[in-house]
Amino acid sequence: MVPAIVGAGQSIDRPGDHDLTDAPGPIELMVAASRAAADDAGAPGLLDRVGWIGVAGGFFGYTNPGAVVAEHLGLSGVATALTEITGTAPQDMVGIACERINAGELDVALVLGGEARWSAGRLKRAGIDASWDRSPGEGTPEHIGGFDPIALAEMGVLGSTTAFYALFEDALRLRSGRTVDEQRTHCAELWARFSAVAQSNPFAWDRSHHDATAIRDASVANRMICFPYPKAMVANNTVNMASAIIVCSAEVARSAGVPGDRLVYPQVVTSSHETWEVLRRDELAGNPALTTAGHAALEHAGLDVAQIDHVDLYACFPSIVQMSAAVLGLDEGRQLSVTGGLGFAGAAISNAVGHSIAAMVPLVRSGGIALVHGNGGSATKHSFAVYSPEPPERFARIDCQDRVELNERDPLPGDFVGDVVIDAATVRYDREGPTDVLAAVRANDGRRAWAFVADVGLIDEVQTSGIAGRAGQLSSGTLTL
Repeated sequence: MVPAIVGAGQSIDRPGDHDLTDAPGPIELMVAASRAAADDAGAPGLLDRVGWIGVAGGFFGYTNPGAVVAEHLGLSGVATALTEITGTAPQDMVGIACERINAGELDVALVLGGEARWSAGRLKRAGIDASWDRSPGEGTPEHIGGFDPIALAEMGVLGSTTAFYALFEDALRLRSGRTVDEQRTHCAELWARFSAVAQSNPFAWDRSHHDATAIRDASVANRMICFPYPKAMVANNTVNMASAIIVCSAEVARSAGVPGDRLVYPQVVTSSHETWEVLRRDELAGNPALTTAGHAALEHAGLDVAQIDHVDLYACFPSIVQMSAAVLGLDEGRQLSVTGGLGFAGAAISNAVGHSIAAMVPLVRSGGIALVHGNGGSATKHSFAVYSPEPPERFARIDCQDRVELNERDPLPGDFVGDVVIDAATVRYDREGPTDVLAAVRANDGRRAWAFVADVGLIDEVQTSGIAGRAGQLSSGTLTL
């Protein structure tokens, strides 16, 4: 039973498309995407044969959204699944669906993701009750995924995911030898290329033109979030968007009347995760889990990166794109996204890869081979998949974790006093301006600690000359140079 993607659909409700009181909610958006996917397959009746609905986790409040979607589609007896909140979710579910279809356990699967956070926020501020279906959904879905609680606790300490990626950015700057200004420009030019892709994507949330200067420089409309990232370099999940992917066996597709040229074949889906606690990672500019999963996908497919026609690298922040491109041997000057990334195309919190796969399907049908990367947490979880117009010799879903070489560091005690080296630093902001410096520092014995310093002089230094790579002194969490 060879698994294949036979249909992909997307839906979007932009500001102004509807009055707030008539705006579609998450379920309505996912239902619309599902029907679009069935139409894309050339077999609308295929939805009647769906036996499993997997939904990427989100902020929508449904306990079993798959069951609510099934009800809207007139389906009964459908198994459902709900993932954790993570950017790998859609591709993880495609891998699970393919594996079960391959084993003869499942005929047709529907992989969904979507939210209406833009409308939800404005409805709340206006004191208006949403008109959409808010039924939590009956039954208990299969739970997919899991984060180590220590990762969530660490995120709470640092205040935002953005801070982690800003630290990765500074570590990349140090490794590259670029100045602070050079790195900011490098990021902005990379993101301008993503913006250009979003301009031509009919399902991108922001299709306006953004040049490198406007992306790089902070302004009233582009406030600094965590240096060097202003708002334009930060993922946008405040959107009304959904995607749907229909997966079934080639045999079922034929019996349902799906034309043969609609089939896109997943060759392999790989997964791995980094050390859960960023503080303990060996280096901040590298990522063994990313490297392992990416190389494993290409290896199983029997391809090198030069044979990949279309690439979509997960693009929540510039640092993860640079890390992914580096380990895969991809030139940053080539097109690295088919959507425009999370900064411009936008997506529900866990569903960027759902839109990436949906956008990739017509490209693969035209004869190209595609590589898609999913990333979750703080460059923590990774998923890679290769998609082809030709069936694989053997589809494989590969957990690469036992291949990942994690060289973990121990943390310094909170009362440590002594010399340290600064691995990376960023400046955290609120709406009023800079608040403090966050630095990852390392003692001579390799142990690492977080340092938070509200020193105006140090804030300025981080944003002008940079302090990564320099020596300093740590005293009970306070850093001095």
